[in-house]
Amino acid sequence: MNRDSFFVPLEIKKLRSGEVVNFNIYLKSEMTAERKYVLFCRRGEIFNPGSFIRVKLNDIYYVYYQQFEKDQVDKYLSGMVRLNNNRINRVSLPSNLSLASPERRLPNNGAGANEFYFPLAVKNLNPGIEVNFDVFQRISTVDNDGFGYSIFISKGEVCRLASLNELHDKGMKIIYFNKRDEPNVFSYLYHNLNLKLKDDKITPAKKAELIYDAALLWTRRFYFLKYNRTPEELETGFKLINYLLNTFQKDRHYHQWLPRIRGYDGNLYVHCLNTCLLGLGFAKYLKWPNDKIMEFGHGAILHDIGMVEVPPAVLNKPVRLSESEMGLVKKHPAESHRILKKIQFLSKNSMLMVLQHHETGDGSGYPMGLRLPLINHWARVLRIVDSYEALTSKRSWRDKLDSMKALKVMRQEWLNSGVFDINYLVEFIKFLSGK
Repeated sequence: MNRDSFFVPLEIKKLRSGEVVNFNIYLKSEMTAERKYVLFCRRGEIFNPGSFIRVKLNDIYYVYYQQFEKDQVDKYLSGMVRLNNNRINRVSLPSNLSLASPERRLPNNGAGANEFYFPLAVKNLNPGIEVNFDVFQRISTVDNDGFGYSIFISKGEVCRLASLNELHDKGMKIIYFNKRDEPNVFSYLYHNLNLKLKDDKITPAKKAELIYDAALLWTRRFYFLKYNRTPEELETGFKLINYLLNTFQKDRHYHQWLPRIRGYDGNLYVHCLNTCLLGLGFAKYLKWPNDKIMEFGHGAILHDIGMVEVPPAVLNKPVRLSESEMGLVKKHPAESHRILKKIQFLSKNSMLMVLQHHETGDGSGYPMGLRLPLINHWARVLRIVDSYEALTSKRSWRDKLDSMKALKVMRQEWLNSGVFDINYLVEFIKFLSGK
């Protein structure tokens, strides 16, 4: 049967700007011998003014829908599917947006209201390369204080320089992808990353930013795979850690730009990646051998993996935890050690630092209540980096502290009860100050 018989034309002028469409909209491409129908706007997304502009510039007067969705199209054309308000306004993103936190579509958008979207920096898109996931813009409605997502580049389309220039002209530095596309997004980032790492025109700092974005997706996926944490997946993550370390090796001023590439929203996987990032830099500052720095990075990025067993309601509680809730949290070092022992991919020191990173010098820590002489040296270093990262990141019960206030808190904790190894703490302060 002719492929065209499955698709029905629809005049562009019948689509309403700023409203959710309840059917998939396609464009027909004549660029190849075989006609290809490319998804232009997904069912449940907002058809926004930018979409009208794109088709107008290309002299397109018809879009297409699949024949089996005719009833849905008829409902849309009769005006039964509408937003409360069809006026659209672009929202400026907050400067501290993390590239980690998923955003949930608000229920007023109808179909697919419970889908999740993740932000991604525009700099990760490569012009001239096919995109293997749907790229979305976030569109906000003015009066009902809601927002939705509109496809900007469809899966299978080539990312064009003109599209990136359009985002740049609008001052948009962030695009979005649907959670269901996360594996495809990671493979896209990982492929492009390997190309850009070979480009000598890109600075180590810029390369580190791209590595960080890919590593963030990897960390989130690995933490929540649970039953599919394979050695192959782990090896991919370790390669990304190695890439980060290589950027430090190529720029002796790495400590100046390292804080800039961190995320700050306090998500579990963001915290663990940040701890790894800072730990790599600090271990290099301490002049550890590269193989030991890498082993430290392995333990640092996975040190809180046991936290996935703690209920989110406890992790995100905005007030002080109860004694029983704190008991759940205190199990995570042993739980992390148990999970990683099954994988059997980490060194002895890496495993000990995971198990002991909440032990304190005065013996008041957990899970074993060890005093300083019995605490593994790598765990002492991780205790400092982990505490600093946590204090300088936002949490559900408090705002982040600036670097100076965080270090003052840590110094006071050492004075009160010898929480940290003072020798490593002094060196860490020097590291942060660039001395």
